Order: sequence, then structure tokens, then C-alpha cells
Amino acid sequence: MSTKRLTRKQRERMRHKGEILKSALCLFSQKGFGNVSMQEIAKESEFSVGTLYNFFESKEALFEELISSTGQEVLSELLEVLEGPGSEKERLSAFIRHQQKFQEKHGDVIKLYVSEFGIMGSKLSKIRHGSQIHKVLDSILEELVREGIRKGYFRAVDPAITAKSLGAITETLIFETTGCVDPETVTEMFAKVEQLFIDGLIRPEGRNDE
Repeated sequence: MSTKRLTRKQRERMRHKGEILKSALCLFSQKGFGNVSMQEIAKESEFSVGTLYNFFESKEALFEELISSTGQEVLSELLEVLEGPGSEKERLSAFIRHQQKFQEKHGDVIKLYVSEFGIMGSKLSKIRHGSQIHKVLDSILEELVREGIRKGYFRAVDPAITAKSLGAITETLIFETTGCVDPETVTEMFAKVEQLFIDGLIRPEGRNDE
């Protein structure tokens, strides 16, 4: 079934929304969420304040959209990795390594999320727990582990617990290393997580990847 093409007006609206979010991220990163007004965002993005409120009912709603839209982009990227070619072991390794790329690409959003959690805590918690991102990733990771067990590559671990543990560890590592000035240190930490998980999953007598 073909995907319906967006109209010119819809494409323009999406572009304007993206420009507003980009300007807001720049200001939030420089001054902090609480120190930025909608008027400043309007000036930075070169739109009227009224136009901003046509897109977002409040500054908080804009902030939520910024976090959620980044999450959706990350989910799309990770699904390509998890559902791509390669053995179960290779795809799990690629998933872990891709977390560092996510951190490098979206470092400003991550730092903003962490720095503002005290102010926006309840709203950010709703974003995290209310979204389908973690559920989707946990489900695919669980199935990947389950398939690796079935093929004899992985130990007979609990697939659900393994999937949630991997997701939680990589997410924590992303938050803790964001802003680290030494990329080599970050790379080393992600490599250790990869080694820990993969070595822990692989059966000593397991078959080689084909």
C-alpha cells in the first residue's frame, strides 16, 4: 500500500515546526529551560509569538515535543540496527555500539533532559513511561535473545530480564557519560558493556556465527 504524500502546506508546517524546535533547543542549552521565554524562542526562530502558540500550547508542551521527537528518531535508528542483517550476536553488539552514536548526535538534548529533570520531572516521567519507545525496544531485544537461545548461540537466560537489563544499562551509561570530554573513555566504557553482555550470553560450546 502506497504512503500518502504530504501536501506542500503540510511539508511547510513540518519544516516550520522543526525550525522552532531547533531554535528552542539552542536557547534551552545556553540558558536553561526556566530562563527562556516563548518570546525569545519566537525571536530566535524568526516567527511571531502567535505562530509558536499555533504549534505548541505552552513552553512545557514545546519541551515535551523536543524530547519525544528525538526519542522517535532514535527508535527509528535502533530498529534499523536490530532488524537489520547479521546474527543475533552481531545485532546485539551493533545495538550497544549505536548507543554511543546516539549520544554523540543528540548530546544537547540528553544534557537538557538531565539538567531539567528536577524542574520537569513529573512531565518527563510521563513522556518516558507513556511512550512506546521502551516497550518496542524491550520487545525486539527480548525476541532477539530468545532466537539466539533457540539457535544454540546464547545461554538459557530469561529473555525478558536480559532485554530490560541491557536497555537500562545502556541508557544509564548514555546519561552518565554525556558531556565527557574524552571520547576514547566513552568508547572504552561502551566496549566493556558490549563485552560483558555478549560474553555473558554466548554459550562456551555455542556454534560460530554463520
